[in-house]
Amino acid sequence: MFEDQKFYGFTNDEIFGSIMQNKRFCKAIIQAALPDVNVVSVESIDAQKELGTKSDKISKSVRLDIAVKDKAGNLYDVEMQVNNNHDIGPRMRYYQSSMDRDTLDRGEPYTSLSRTYLIFLCAFDPFGKGKLRYSFHLYDDENKSIQLKNNAENIIINSKGSGSEDVDLLNLQKLMNDDKIESKGIFKEIQNKIQEYNDDPKRRNLMRTAELRMKEETAVAEKRGIERGREKGDKNTVKALTLTIKEMRPETNETDVFKQIKKTVGPDFSLSDSDIQAIIHQNMK
Repeated sequence: MFEDQKFYGFTNDEIFGSIMQNKRFCKAIIQAALPDVNVVSVESIDAQKELGTKSDKISKSVRLDIAVKDKAGNLYDVEMQVNNNHDIGPRMRYYQSSMDRDTLDRGEPYTSLSRTYLIFLCAFDPFGKGKLRYSFHLYDDENKSIQLKNNAENIIINSKGSGSEDVDLLNLQKLMNDDKIESKGIFKEIQNKIQEYNDDPKRRNLMRTAELRMKEETAVAEKRGIERGREKGDKNTVKALTLTIKEMRPETNETDVFKQIKKTVGPDFSLSDSDIQAIIHQNMK
């Protein structure tokens, strides 16, 4: 019996990577996310593939969780998103652009771009609409029968959603939520394989390490978010304070302005007295 009794499921980084490197399992999961697409046999799978511009070393690089190419030349990127950082739209945009830059060489026509499918498996509902599957294309704003065919499709699977009768998609949802899959088939095989990983002491150590790494990365991201929010809040506070000072009567002196501001702001005001006085002095020269 393991001291660590926790069950590590499909959303664990180590398990997800191991499962998705099995071509049969990988194809089944992609096909479940794309029920209207005929996913041709998987040709290659790259786990943690890093993409970046080929010439610009400064640009932000992207590490794809699972990059897949099928025998028809279609490209798939499957990303596991456990935490909601409220950046799904911009994140998908950047991942998509990185995939495109990586597949088109200088001088090639844009028509040579591969058909791409960007699939985000989310353990949360990024839109709060309760849908199990969100699918995005480019349409004309006024007439959705007019589609901008750019051969790119963005899919979000919300493991907390509902509204589908597709058996494979529902099994994918169960897999993400660690719910028992009753019916026989490939998704049951995947779940059995995950159980095997949990029963293997060496595998459990890898999964525990992956989980700790994810928690550390999340903590760092949250800290950065708080710092950026505080910086933005301070900038907004300074801007509002500056406007207040400029609206005051020109004959008012700095001391009276300071007293007036201190009367109107609450105890949680982010700027210190010395900061306030410095801003007043700067704007009343």
